Amino acid sequence: MQRLFRSFALRRSGFTLIELLVVIAIIATLVALLLPAVQQAREAARRSQCKNNLKQIGLALHNYHDAAGCFPPSRIAVGFVGWGGPAQGGPAGFLNATGWTMLLPYLDQSPMYNQYNSNSAASWSTVYGAYSPGQMYGDSNLNANVVRNKLPVLLCPSDPNDFFYTGMDKYYSISATQPGGMRTNYDFNVWYGEYYYQGYALQYLDPATRSLFASNSSSRIEDIKDGSSNTAMVTETIRYVWNGVPPAWGHAGHVQIGIDFAAEWQKINEFGETDPGWGDSSRYKVGRLAQWASAGSLHTGGCQVVLADGSVHFLSQNISSVTRTRLQYIRDNNPIGAF
Repeated sequence: MQRLFRSFALRRSGFTLIELLVVIAIIATLVALLLPAVQQAREAARRSQCKNNLKQIGLALHNYHDAAGCFPPSRIAVGFVGWGGPAQGGPAGFLNATGWTMLLPYLDQSPMYNQYNSNSAASWSTVYGAYSPGQMYGDSNLNANVVRNKLPVLLCPSDPNDFFYTGMDKYYSISATQPGGMRTNYDFNVWYGEYYYQGYALQYLDPATRSLFASNSSSRIEDIKDGSSNTAMVTETIRYVWNGVPPAWGHAGHVQIGIDFAAEWQKINEFGETDPGWGDSSRYKVGRLAQWASAGSLHTGGCQVVLADGSVHFLSQNISSVTRTRLQYIRDNNPIGAF
């Protein structure tokens, strides 16, 4: 009898194949149920980090304003684009610099700021190609080691796209020997036409349609007639676009001039692999903005923006164009509804 019992116990010491398959199926079901929740939790953490980055940027801009009496310009001496060179009273030489370099000490990057040579160009590009050495101030290679630095505070952790423009051409590279600088997920709110008409907005456009930032122009808090809580200051974008390239934080290049919140907001995850209407559909992918100078993010449903009062808001990609426009302008005197 004892031998029979031991034999039975021995036979029951393992799992049958059916039992093993049932356990695997249960585990797979639990993983399938938990994975979306884990992914949502991770995205919530990334979105929170992105918001913290923008809060730091808003605080840095206000600290700069307290010290300098104004905000920094969005770009400095981009110059000879299509209009705005020496013939139209623009800069005699070109720096292709950005306001981000002026903001470095307020982003805890004083050593990097001290390495940057503000008397030398940050890149060599124009809308037509490249400047000759005689047209630029200094040598753009001198600042390459600074503008190619990775600044986490200027990067959204939800964006997995490339950090750099890796090509060697005359439109987006730093020089003939240096590829493009570090990209940014956040940029100043500007008029998109500055990619071609530097300084035109300040001289010829209706002052009511003025953005907070512009090339070679420093705005003050008192210039915001619509109220600082009703005016966009810095807006999120993606390091991957269909037409043009996303902005670099340390230098200006062709179409790398900032974000126009009033322009058509190119929604992401909408076209998939289909052609958005500009030709080569093979270049368009989900998670890629259709156009340079566009607002957007890889957070589901919209992107984040810093208002001029330093507050950060998540705005739906379905926000009305009227509200976007009124947030972009600093003195149109139009009321803004809930957003």
